Amino acid sequence: MASDKGITFYDIKSAEPLRTFAPNPWKTRFALNRKGLQYQTQWVDMPDIHAVREKLNVPANRTLPNGKPYNTLPMIHDHATGEIIGDTFEIALYLDKTYPDRPALFHPHTVGLNAILNAQIDTIFSKHLGVIYEMIFPPESKDECLATFARRAGVSAWSDLQPTPEQREATFVSLEAALGELLKGFRHTGGTTDHFWRAPGTKQTEFQHGPAEREHGVSFLDSDEPAYADFIIGAWLKVLEASMRPEDWSRVRGWQDGYWGKYVDALAEWAEIK
Repeated sequence: MASDKGITFYDIKSAEPLRTFAPNPWKTRFALNRKGLQYQTQWVDMPDIHAVREKLNVPANRTLPNGKPYNTLPMIHDHATGEIIGDTFEIALYLDKTYPDRPALFHPHTVGLNAILNAQIDTIFSKHLGVIYEMIFPPESKDECLATFARRAGVSAWSDLQPTPEQREATFVSLEAALGELLKGFRHTGGTTDHFWRAPGTKQTEFQHGPAEREHGVSFLDSDEPAYADFIIGAWLKVLEASMRPEDWSRVRGWQDGYWGKYVDALAEWAEIK
């Protein structure tokens, strides 16, 4: 096993104060903090990401619907081993393999399940980005960043992606229902035997009881301690927290009897910005 001499974590630069606001960097930050590894953040403005990855000889890690590759973050450079890794899921696998004496990110024989969960959670939240109020890019590059998002979505301007008030409210209703269904995983229940969440978030029956809840009123997915699956979900909730109006985030925190607010609070121990 390599000794821990420090890791450079490449994250997308935000407006001041600097903080993580995108889902995949949040997954990696949670993972690094959970592992208790020494690292420092290198903030990279979105227009500079391609040049940074190219300089480090790291190929593009994403592909647009038209098949064109594009570069994004996070990346890590582990100075103890010399390894540079530019994909979120691969970073998590690398950290468990290289630092097995630290808390495990994956339970045994669950990598495939986590990969599927990762794709599913990304899909759920990506479909509901209409609830976001503002992307907190640095003022000096904000217009260029928003134009990049518009191009990736195949529209001419960022404004073309903005929902009407009616569409936005419908997105809130849909997201509440989706999170209600997701909560069944935390309760280790399914079907219609517990809460059946439907627009606008009404419930048919009472909760069945799943794994014991911790003192803060929530349970992690499959253990008393968080694993990578929890960080996948937590990452997206942190995106909402960073990008929503306070009153809207308060609304989300209160859904399903306040479960998601308590869940984010339970993950705060591993959410430090270094």
